[in-house]
Amino acid sequence: MTMYRPMLERPERNRRLQAAKRRARIEIAVVAAIVILGVTLGWKTLLPDAFRASRPSASDASLAPGATAVANTVAPGSQDPTPFFASYGSLQLYLPVAPATLTELAFHQASGNKTYPMTSLLPDADTGAASDKRGTGRQVATETAGAQVLTGAVLRMWRSNRSGAPNTAADVGAAPGTPVFAPVTGEVIQVKSYLLYNEHQDYEIHIQPTGWPGVDVVLIHVDKPVVEPGDRVIGGCTQLAVIRKLSDRVTHQISEYTRDGGDHVHIQLNKIATPGVVTAVGSS
Repeated sequence: MTMYRPMLERPERNRRLQAAKRRARIEIAVVAAIVILGVTLGWKTLLPDAFRASRPSASDASLAPGATAVANTVAPGSQDPTPFFASYGSLQLYLPVAPATLTELAFHQASGNKTYPMTSLLPDADTGAASDKRGTGRQVATETAGAQVLTGAVLRMWRSNRSGAPNTAADVGAAPGTPVFAPVTGEVIQVKSYLLYNEHQDYEIHIQPTGWPGVDVVLIHVDKPVVEPGDRVIGGCTQLAVIRKLSDRVTHQISEYTRDGGDHVHIQLNKIATPGVVTAVGSS
């Protein structure tokens, strides 16, 4: 009888092996499903806007070539962010236009006293010489996205009707229609139209930088905004709008140092005294 026992036990052993294989396959499938789900949810958490459907309000005509109205929109021709041009403490500010499109960069006094000063990362230009030559001699052709800090020099423009040092607002010059990118990484908290000097149609875009609840980064002199409140933006990469043409109605101070009408995007850092309450700009 003993010699026939292996023959009798073999079917049972085979059944156990088959059951073990089935359990192993099920466990592998479960683990794979968990991994795939985790990766999917992780990417959606990191890049929520990449999974957001395009909004009807985003005009394709207002976007940079190849760009879409999502948080990982990049400057034309490059996957790199625009360079830094200024800072406030440890908060670095990205140039809001592709560097090759920049005409001139100028700091001046903001219209109100509820702003934070910015520190230029570039040396000051000779304003007298820049006025005579209509420019600082910026080599636009050599400017590229991906550089850590913008090259060249910056202008300081004084306004006699305003107090304080010329470091609470920046005018970043570029031709009308030039794509405007987020100067910081954070969340859009307001997009609104208003009348510049109570006369001219304009837009304000307000961004709260990540980790800076008391700072409201404001951009004006823009057109065709492609973001809305709640959108997350990436500094130097996400397109917000385009430069608005105002030089046919307003004499821009920066035009004294450029060879065009001086159209630009204006940036300032407003103080947020009360969470959720932003301050309107109203003037350049």
